[in-house]
Amino acid sequence: MLAVLASQLVCRSATLSDLMQPPPENADPGSVHDAGAYADLAAQAAAAMGRDDLARRVAAAKARLQNSGTAIAVVGEFKQGKSSLVNGVLGIDICPVDDDIATSTLTVLRHGDEAHAVVWCAEGSERVTRDFPVAALPSLVTEGSVLADGRVELVEVFLPNPLLAHGISIVDTPGANGIRPGYTAVVLGYLEAVHGAVFVTDASSPLTHEELAFLQAAVAVSPVTCIALAKIDLFPHWREIHSANADLLQRAGLAIPVFPVSSALRHAALVLNDGELNEESGFPDLIRFLDENLVQRATTIAALGMFDTAIFCLNEMRFATAADLAARRSPDTMADRLQAFRQAKERLERLKVGNARWATVMNDGLGELVSQVDHRFRRRMRDLQKAVDDEVAKSDPAKIWPDLTARVREQAAAGARDVIYEMETGADEVAARITALLAEDDLLIGSAVDSRPELELTKYWAPRPLSRLSVASGIGMGFTGLRGAQGGLILFGMLSGLAGIAVSTGVLAGVAAAFGGKQLLEERKRQVAARRQEARTAIRQSLDETEFEVGKTLCELSRDLNRRLRDHYSDRIGERFRTCMDAAASLERGLQEDEAARSARVAELSNQAGQLDMILDKLTRRRNELAATGMRQ
Repeated sequence: MLAVLASQLVCRSATLSDLMQPPPENADPGSVHDAGAYADLAAQAAAAMGRDDLARRVAAAKARLQNSGTAIAVVGEFKQGKSSLVNGVLGIDICPVDDDIATSTLTVLRHGDEAHAVVWCAEGSERVTRDFPVAALPSLVTEGSVLADGRVELVEVFLPNPLLAHGISIVDTPGANGIRPGYTAVVLGYLEAVHGAVFVTDASSPLTHEELAFLQAAVAVSPVTCIALAKIDLFPHWREIHSANADLLQRAGLAIPVFPVSSALRHAALVLNDGELNEESGFPDLIRFLDENLVQRATTIAALGMFDTAIFCLNEMRFATAADLAARRSPDTMADRLQAFRQAKERLERLKVGNARWATVMNDGLGELVSQVDHRFRRRMRDLQKAVDDEVAKSDPAKIWPDLTARVREQAAAGARDVIYEMETGADEVAARITALLAEDDLLIGSAVDSRPELELTKYWAPRPLSRLSVASGIGMGFTGLRGAQGGLILFGMLSGLAGIAVSTGVLAGVAAAFGGKQLLEERKRQVAARRQEARTAIRQSLDETEFEVGKTLCELSRDLNRRLRDHYSDRIGERFRTCMDAAASLERGLQEDEAARSARVAELSNQAGQLDMILDKLTRRRNELAATGMRQ
């Protein structure tokens, strides 16, 4: 049996020598193909050494690189040209454009082999999907989009488009009739989930105060933000507007690039195949900016993650090889080294059980985090309710209602965003504590902080339906856009519920004709009191609904974070256990070797260590070059 194992090790060493041929020196470290070649090299090396677990981990990292995507949100007010801009970027007429209609539904455009649309509808508390041809898009994403299955919440459009084939997803968002309170908090929650944003404003007039305020908030959560100054073909004075916008942005301290564009010129250029007209449209400059600052940046991040995983796995193999080699070079220390590996195996075995100390730290940490976040959010909602009650008690709700509900909407949305942020940052702190705890046992196990899964735009929470007769339903605080699980980010779909609300004024009909003098005054007082009670009830219902949806998302996010941390550390502990187990088995064989066999094994291990050192050096240098130069498709 020992002879068979020894022969297998020799074969593995020989196979490793054949496999470990790095890409040539002149390979481009900034290309996805060559970055993937290094992943193949590391995976093949792991397989050759019998470490299928590490090979699978590197292969998964390569798959994430190849499937890495870039989500770009297009935001702005109604009728500013957002849908036309999306069409211009893609080079096709896909999003409906009309002077009399406006996009009212979140539309995600991504690559697909065949053109089709998938519609997500709210049916009670569930989500249902239906397939449609892209020709039906105008009836699906514009105002009043209602199907037999329920209200349209989101539309995914799959297109065989060369730009989308690079992993880009473009999100055409509903506009706002003015950047009103409530809109900003919702959009900012969504921008935290995408890689960058294009803010669209037309060239009819300079940026408004509300638009500038929105941009200041947007760049804080989405550093890669640009402005598209649209419809320059319609406004001869667009250069003056462009200059005025530059001054406004400078005074506001916003270093945001502005790209004057004309969707009409872009369309004509593509039809006529006119390169000069295409440049005049401004779209090539905008697309170059998006490519260099968003697409390449997102791909670089994914590639760096792949390199880090490959380097970690190679270091794991190098650790075992170096320990085996050192023991055989100093046979008198082999027994002590074997004992050390056996003890390490025992420690790791204890770490694999459910009641291990790191698991207790994780469970207690996440439990405490959920409790604290939930308490802060509920206190925030109670304080908001109290402030509303105090304001309503001093005023006639009919006079302050639009402003009051807008502020409630804004603060509730901001509170929900903070819940997600606090959960994710808190989970990072828990991960850091676990990593530090494992480091006390001299276990080189990396943190799970950077192990977040890919964003899935279509996975978000369904709302609990409100009665159409409920005054609260008009506030739109159902939080239809809250994402559970993978990140728990607030999606832009929440806008579909942000309709205005009006207190019923039917009781006022005919009052002037029926009453006069003192009776009229008393009736007015009674009606004001009734409106106050109605307002308190409406706000309370909406905040109760908010707490319900946020609480549900919080529970799901907690489970997702627990699963993410548990799987990460369990896998890393399992990999290190496998390393120690293989090393101990090799040392046990070494104790039975004669001098000749030991010398031969030392030569094999020396060659293997040299090969691993070589490839580790190559990968490390390529990784550093990539970090410095960025990624190219």
